[in-house]
Amino acid sequence: MEGRIHFTTAQLVSLTAVLLLAFAASLGMAFNVDAVVLSFSATNFQAGLVASTELSGIAAGNLLLGRLATRLNAHRVYLLGALAIAGFNFLSLFTNSVWELLALRAPAGFALGAVLSTVMATAARSATPELTFGVINSLVGVMGLTLAFVLPRALHAHLLANEVSPSFLDWNELDGLYAVYILCSLLALAFIRGTPVPKPLPPADTAAGSPSKGVGWLALVGLGVMFFGHGTLALFLVRVGREIPLDAETIGYVLMAGALVGIACPLLAGWVGSRMAPGLPIAVIVAILLVTGVSLSNVGTVPAFFIATPVFAALPTAVMPIMLGVLARFDPSGGLAASHPAFIMIAGAVAPFAGGFISDASGGFAANGWFAAACIFVGALLCRPVMSQARR
Repeated sequence: MEGRIHFTTAQLVSLTAVLLLAFAASLGMAFNVDAVVLSFSATNFQAGLVASTELSGIAAGNLLLGRLATRLNAHRVYLLGALAIAGFNFLSLFTNSVWELLALRAPAGFALGAVLSTVMATAARSATPELTFGVINSLVGVMGLTLAFVLPRALHAHLLANEVSPSFLDWNELDGLYAVYILCSLLALAFIRGTPVPKPLPPADTAAGSPSKGVGWLALVGLGVMFFGHGTLALFLVRVGREIPLDAETIGYVLMAGALVGIACPLLAGWVGSRMAPGLPIAVIVAILLVTGVSLSNVGTVPAFFIATPVFAALPTAVMPIMLGVLARFDPSGGLAASHPAFIMIAGAVAPFAGGFISDASGGFAANGWFAAACIFVGALLCRPVMSQARR
């Protein structure tokens, strides 16, 4: 298709850096949930509501920009989005309650949704979409590894800050996290000029409303269902570890191991997805997620947590290169791929709310794993039709 882009290494790295640095606060969501509980003496439900609000904002921004992303100036979207994200991260330092934080995380999420949709629309126009999405998702793992090391230590930064700053500032656990996120969103600005600027497509080329596109939208719903189920457990993995009990640093090391899985698997999935039909690799990934999700629902020992958590936390990143490659080939304009974050983020917005409710109602996280497994299985079934229709 005309308009396909052959990315240079520098362009692909810059594009991914803008996304991940802007996305830091959402990649650290499991630690955010823990910090909200610690900072404001909140319940799991309230902490989940904060996460849901931010993810809802991301979904709203993506829904608005997803269909326009191929017709806007990418650099302008990245600049305005990164500045807005940095500003709302800064204001989040001064919140004193869950409700104040809610008011700031919604617009921060909206700005991120705009950046996310533009990055994905650009990546979907790659000449080799599976490999491009494989690299992007692998670098998500690198960012996750970094955050898993940094954020547990940032949780304790308020202890030092309160010793050297005026008493009225009263720093808490959440402030250390947002200090990291501010730095990341400002660093994103440095990579904008290195990102590719795809030629805008006319409206006719971005339309994806024909009846044949129905299976594409069904696949997006399926991805949303899978990530909804995954999020009802994955966003509470820090809390699961706390109940064993483990300290934040130890849990961070476990999630760092998960990040290593998240680095390797997307690269492997992108390579496999570009060379064979998607059905078998997707089936293998889903089967492993089902086993580890159920295992985590009954976790009570340190070894079980250490083994199941890294795999369950990171393996969905292996689904994305394959499925986004399928969507990019099914809809070469990139419109479906650009819209996929909205479905995942809507699901992710409900997941903390639902996961917190399930855990509070059941008195633990046992039910969360079984619920996650059921959703992942159903979501995978909804993705099947588009796999058989995507052009290679």
